[in-house]
Amino acid sequence: MKSPKYHDIKNLNFFYFQTTNDLIRTSEGIAAQSAARQQESIQKLNRLSAPASLAPPAFGSASLSGSVVRRRKTVMLSRNLGTMRQAKEEKRKAAQAEPSDEYILRILRMRPEAERYLRDRERQKQRLAASQAAQAIVAQSMAGTAANRMMGGYR
Repeated sequence: MKSPKYHDIKNLNFFYFQTTNDLIRTSEGIAAQSAARQQESIQKLNRLSAPASLAPPAFGSASLSGSVVRRRKTVMLSRNLGTMRQAKEEKRKAAQAEPSDEYILRILRMRPEAERYLRDRERQKQRLAASQAAQAIVAQSMAGTAANRMMGGYR
């Protein structure tokens, strides 16, 4: 009863009787909010991340012949069950707060006048997925480059 899908289903009856134009406007608004949140999170990650070569040594690390050894199990790094439950609850609340237009799009699929909007929206989703995949590849490449620098250069 606490899941985001449950709340979406509760709202389904309201959306089902809305006009097609109202549903399209609602869907566009939700999509714009989602894109803005995603762009904000990407910018936040870019500001917070720095190449490993510029980062200061981690707490509890020792330098042996140029490589960094990190301690894996420390009191600071371990988490207890209460912290894990709290994180899970925060994640659930964040998912509920983030609106989803999945059900609106399903209703629009049953309406022939929304065909053009649905086609455009599908293209938008494909471009977004391709962009995310490209960013993941760049991040993975950057992580590999930083790891190679830490190990003593390229081979």
